[in-house]
Amino acid sequence: MRFFYSILLVGFLTFAPLMREASARMAVDTPPPRQDPVATAEAIRAISGFWYTEKHEGIVELYPCDDSICGRFHWLEDDSPDNISRDSRNPDPTRQDRPLCGLQFMGGFALVENGRFGGGWIYSPEHGSVFSASMSQIDHDTLSLRGYILVPLLGETQTWQRAEAPPECHVPEAASTQTGLMAGVVTP
Repeated sequence: MRFFYSILLVGFLTFAPLMREASARMAVDTPPPRQDPVATAEAIRAISGFWYTEKHEGIVELYPCDDSICGRFHWLEDDSPDNISRDSRNPDPTRQDRPLCGLQFMGGFALVENGRFGGGWIYSPEHGSVFSASMSQIDHDTLSLRGYILVPLLGETQTWQRAEAPPECHVPEAASTQTGLMAGVVTP
């Protein structure tokens, strides 16, 4: 029986990166259903703002980008002027020194129906990987975010709470202009 589980684990570890890539392509290739522009604008306005991550280790700013929602790190608990959180697990060595604070790490969330956004992606600096994602605004102050591989069944859900008067990041000016953080064009 152990042999079967070993084979299953090796197969998963071998094909997981391919499944993530295929899932990301499917999310990009599948256009969201056409929505009423007024309803889309209202839903985007309602979900935009600052949100505490599930364990309150960070604050994410959700903001409109085209007709969808994007997100960037606004504050990280581990950050201090002497200890800047960096993208150290990024598979691209040229990006491993960039600060996480201010980094756009999620995007492409299009309105699917009332308060529910799909077709998005989220970059996990903890894993150095990009996952497909969807999110739903439960109420004004609560958001449910699901990141997954290939299908939503193979994923994890977090509950975020709205943050009022959030603290700011500690990003050195030189680092923010070198990596494009000020322009908001940084992608994983």
